Amino acid sequence: MNPLHLLKLEWKRYWPNGTFRMIGALYASSFALVLFLARAAGRNMTFTSNGVTSHPLAGLFVYPQNWELLACIGSWMNVFLLGSLGVFMITMEFSNRTLRQSVIFGMTRLEVAVSKLVWSVALALAATGLYILLVFGWEVLDGWGLGLPLAGSVASFFLQALGYLFLGTLAGLFIRQTAPAVLAYLAYVFILETVCRWIFYFSVAKTRLLLFLPNHVLGALTPLPVPESVKHLVQSASTRPLSPAEAELTALVYLGMFAILVCRIIVKSDL
Repeated sequence: MNPLHLLKLEWKRYWPNGTFRMIGALYASSFALVLFLARAAGRNMTFTSNGVTSHPLAGLFVYPQNWELLACIGSWMNVFLLGSLGVFMITMEFSNRTLRQSVIFGMTRLEVAVSKLVWSVALALAATGLYILLVFGWEVLDGWGLGLPLAGSVASFFLQALGYLFLGTLAGLFIRQTAPAVLAYLAYVFILETVCRWIFYFSVAKTRLLLFLPNHVLGALTPLPVPESVKHLVQSASTRPLSPAEAELTALVYLGMFAILVCRIIVKSDL
């Protein structure tokens, strides 16, 4: 089971597909566009109080806070596009019967499952590489030179990208039809988990354990960097958020669980 060989097979399988390339191009272009708009708006945003004009968000657009801000912006592309891509890739396999063909042509079911995981890791690395390049581009445009990447922000962005790819893959494995699977995935990440969390919070127990649900953990990997001047207001109005260490360690646990689920479903279910 050579990971590079499996990765090559997945590349040949997906790259010729027009929808796959369209989603990839949309991810890169929308990421760059949103960063450009955020940079343009944030630099010009002012706040006037008692005749004094200030730039409350100015501190977010300089090194090292810019790494956290751009990771937070990129998280929306991870949720929408990478998760949907994970759904599309696996449901396309069921529609074209390529999972079954791979087994017929000599691959074991475990090799098929591992190939999906390896491909997801490669896509998450590509998304993380794009994130790093865009941050460097931002810094060059502002004339700062190139600041060293923040290891924590880069690692968190990668874990988040991989997590949403795995979530999308699981939605596709359970439902197997693209449109219903995408709707189910989006409903879970934007509505279902949040509603359930607040129902339990108000009717069962007000506990921080509710912050350790999968989608919330993945979102907590790239939080919005809050200026120090307003941080105390945000923290006093809500439950104490997950720390970076809590979010990263829990995300690793979930990634392991998702990978095991993907392997189990592919190995045990009817393809």
